[in-house]
Amino acid sequence: MLPVSEDVKRRRYRSRRRAEQAEQTHERVLAAASDLFVERGYDGASIAAIAERAGVSSETIYARFSNKRSLLGQLVQNAVRGADPRPVTEQDSARALISEPDQRLQLRAFAEDVTQRLERAAPLAAIVSSAARAEPELAELRDAISTRRRENLGALISGVSANGALRIPREAALDTVWALTSPELHQLMRVGRGWSPERYRDWLSDALVALLVLPEGHS
Repeated sequence: MLPVSEDVKRRRYRSRRRAEQAEQTHERVLAAASDLFVERGYDGASIAAIAERAGVSSETIYARFSNKRSLLGQLVQNAVRGADPRPVTEQDSARALISEPDQRLQLRAFAEDVTQRLERAAPLAAIVSSAARAEPELAELRDAISTRRRENLGALISGVSANGALRIPREAALDTVWALTSPELHQLMRVGRGWSPERYRDWLSDALVALLVLPEGHS
């Protein structure tokens, strides 16, 4: 019989190992789902196909994500948040942006940050929007994504307006940023017009400053 301390160590090791394996499985499923959604669209990316590519059973995916809609929703959320699992407004980049005292620098930093998020999330958001035409659950997900995005942008507008008056009323400013940073417009410029990420970022930055910030010397 093993000493108690050795037995505890082994159980802790096995528990940690199981957790690591579960996390690896989780990541494989997400990677496989992301690839298949982009390749085949929502209807074409079946749970069975995702399971086969990830090297797991369909039952494993259902146990972890319940359904395909939840799986796609998780992918969009991960793409928006990036490497930091915290909500966008709690991340360091967002806090640094809000604490910046210069409106122009705030908006240029925001354009840089949101472009990176859109590069990851916009293709997946396009899949949600396309499937939402025929799938009520996807329409709910699309609306939830839009609502959350507007809420996050509200924090930006509050932070920018705290440093001085805006060129237009707050709600109009929020509508402007919400429209200019929409996944649809991002895809239109990046895919439809063939813009590079840098060109989109610079255009967005210039547009936000021109539309929201008063000319220097005005208050």
